[in-house]
Amino acid sequence: MRLGVLVNPAAGGGRAAAAGREALDLLAASGHEVVDLTAPDAASARIRAAAFAVEADADALVAVGGDGVLNLAANCVLQHAPHLPVGLVPAGTGNDTARALGLPRGNPVAAVTHLLGALGRDPVVVDVGEITPLDADPARRRWFVGVASAGIDAAVNARANATAWPRGSARYLVALARELVAFRGFDVAVVADGVALPESGTLVAIANGARIGGGMLIAPDASWTDGMLDVVTARTVPRRTLLTVFPRVYRGTHVDHPVVHVTRAREVELRVPHRPGRAAPPVVHADGEPVGSLPLRVRVVPQALRLLA
Repeated sequence: MRLGVLVNPAAGGGRAAAAGREALDLLAASGHEVVDLTAPDAASARIRAAAFAVEADADALVAVGGDGVLNLAANCVLQHAPHLPVGLVPAGTGNDTARALGLPRGNPVAAVTHLLGALGRDPVVVDVGEITPLDADPARRRWFVGVASAGIDAAVNARANATAWPRGSARYLVALARELVAFRGFDVAVVADGVALPESGTLVAIANGARIGGGMLIAPDASWTDGMLDVVTARTVPRRTLLTVFPRVYRGTHVDHPVVHVTRAREVELRVPHRPGRAAPPVVHADGEPVGSLPLRVRVVPQALRLLA
């Protein structure tokens, strides 16, 4: 088989660079034709991955890294070659998609062995979320596999991405503590399938998958195969209340707290109502990557992506 391998050398605090070299060697040693698509930056990587995806003899695109490089690979095939399956060798910080798929984490040899087995099986076909701007060219769309965030979850994600220490999922806890210093609620309005949701100044998570931030169970009942998005929001609360609710995210019990609202929808609009006293919305993140500013529309695309798992 002809495999394109896309490595994000910076993922996992740089651990993905070594994992990428190991994956390339192991896949080639197994008899597959391997094309190294690694590039010095994300823009170049997208170009190289797109060129590979449209080749007639391409059989799969393999991402080595975390949720961000998987997002890049997924966007590439969904835009250029929806039939092409995507594989993952986990080597990132959060690895939420890998965790959900039951892939070996922290062990590139085991991950590649699993991937080689998956090449002989039918891919797992999953839904994706599609994000388009409401006030710009609707052709500027992005897709995500896991969760799109537009509240404090997005602000924490952005701060964690910009922080080198500590390593691993603990970065999200440090980022949360720093965000809380000036927190006063974000100016975000959420409309799900045409119905305006309750005030959502703290948390806005639109979930295709269940986890974010290295294991936080943000949407416990979210499924990749049900043709729906789980919309998890929380009204603006004092910092002390948020500190009480947030630890429950790791067990998924935050959804039982009275300040949290959960609904399911096929299409969600995120708008800026311009309420006084609220902070400007953060940049929306999806699969841990920045994807754009409000207003945005998010919709589910059923059975759109083929994953090697």
